[in-house]
Amino acid sequence: MQSTMRTDLTPRRVLLYGLGSLWLLDGILQMQPGMFTMDMVSTIMQPAASGEPHWLTALIDWSIHLTTSHLVLFNWLVVAVQILIGVMLLMPRRRLVTWGLWLSIAWGLAVWLFGEGLGQLLTGTATFLTGAPGSVLLYVAAAALLLSEDRTSWWRGRRVDAATWIVALTLLLGGLLQFSPVYWTGLGLASPFGSGAMMPQPLFIRQSLGFMATLVGESPIAANAVSIVIALGLGIALLAWPRSRAVRWATLAWLALTWWFGQDLGMLFSGMATDPNSAPVLALLLWAGGQAHRTDPGRPPAAQSARSR
Repeated sequence: MQSTMRTDLTPRRVLLYGLGSLWLLDGILQMQPGMFTMDMVSTIMQPAASGEPHWLTALIDWSIHLTTSHLVLFNWLVVAVQILIGVMLLMPRRRLVTWGLWLSIAWGLAVWLFGEGLGQLLTGTATFLTGAPGSVLLYVAAAALLLSEDRTSWWRGRRVDAATWIVALTLLLGGLLQFSPVYWTGLGLASPFGSGAMMPQPLFIRQSLGFMATLVGESPIAANAVSIVIALGLGIALLAWPRSRAVRWATLAWLALTWWFGQDLGMLFSGMATDPNSAPVLALLLWAGGQAHRTDPGRPPAAQSARSR
């Protein structure tokens, strides 16, 4: 029984505690002074409506109007909900965890719609470099995975665990998004890096982002082709060799580079960060998938079942 519990629950604990900690961090970030001012609306909410279809722009504009009418109250509501989700996910009681996961999905989808504009996927300018398809959508995917009743089929009974599937598909989507014509131009490819260089944050971060913006801006075709090959290659490699530590470490390295240069370390030092962005969430999912493979070192499902009995 002890062996079965460890095999089934270890990767789930990794993902559950990580997701709960991320929600707590998001709630704490929402308490930054700038979040209680119109800077939050102009920096976070209004850009989400840029380039969106009319119906989505209308929805986001409605949420902006509602928010600006009760800005302080609205922000405290966001803080309360996100900290509540984090606390519920870290509680030892299974029922509270289940409620927390459902609340995570419902709130995450609302934030993805109104706060992230569906990850900018409908604008034609979405890019994995800045976090598409959206960190909060990955929260939703992680919560849905944790709600799965059939733990064996998700974590041990498949050649590729579900957490690794999420990471691989996100990388494949990221590679495909880079085919957008805008990212074959110097200005278009440099913009994700250059925007971070203009944010009020430590000098060494701004200088590193400015250097990268200049580098890719001078050779956009080569730089974009490299990013496409890496993203698609790692996505395919994770599906083909899910147990390979080399592939997982290479993926973590790419996520780290993307988080630093494209996602500006989640803007955590800017005073306007709402979450650490998508790369850390993908790293968490990758780690959880790796835990699943380490607790199931290549045995076929039948042998696993027999050993558990």
